Amino acid sequence: MRADLDRGQLLSRFEALLDSALTSEPPPAGIVSAILAATVDGTSDEDERRCDSYALWAAMTALTQEIKLQGRAFQELNLTLGAQPEKIATELRVVYSERERNLQRETERRCRREILSSLIDLRDRLERGRELVRASEETMARAAKPRWWARMLSKTGPGPAMEALAALVRGYELSVERLDQTLAEFNAGEIRCQGENFDPRRMNAIESEESDAVPVGTVLEVYRNGYEWNGEVFRPAQVKVSRARTT
Repeated sequence: MRADLDRGQLLSRFEALLDSALTSEPPPAGIVSAILAATVDGTSDEDERRCDSYALWAAMTALTQEIKLQGRAFQELNLTLGAQPEKIATELRVVYSERERNLQRETERRCRREILSSLIDLRDRLERGRELVRASEETMARAAKPRWWARMLSKTGPGPAMEALAALVRGYELSVERLDQTLAEFNAGEIRCQGENFDPRRMNAIESEESDAVPVGTVLEVYRNGYEWNGEVFRPAQVKVSRARTT
């Protein structure tokens, strides 16, 4: 009897031990209870879904192509951005070079204008000096002109003063000729005015005079010569023109 009781007690205790072992335990910390329950039950939402290998392969292929396209676009963008500084630098160099050339041409043109103005002023001075010497030569020649019997008896030529004046006139003429050659090298030339019709674009009428010998508006006298440079008026001429007689 004692042995039976002991056996029953042992069975009872074993059953209680099994029941306590099979009772639910709280999930470990950090694991979602739903995931743990699905793991214990052996079922999950992923298992309920049907795995399609073709769809998975197509998705991976599309993703690969998209990655390649994005990589190619990024590479092109990188090359474009890398070329931008060099392109901008080239454009800036071209702009500054053109600006420097324009500035150099403008500076050269300004210097040429100043030189040309000085040459023209020098020519005017030489021209006036030549005219004064010629006038003095004519005056001296008239004052020293001997009478007819003195000319027949005298065999002497012109005096030293006349020779000096003649040499001075020749010097002025040579200087003016050389200046005219220099002006021609500058592509500058004198504006023809004497006897021409008055042109307000190239001439300034300083004075007018009544005249029946020439048509109205004809240049009678030139007070200051005008010049053209590269086909443009550099300095207008100052002239006297004819006008109709008043009745």
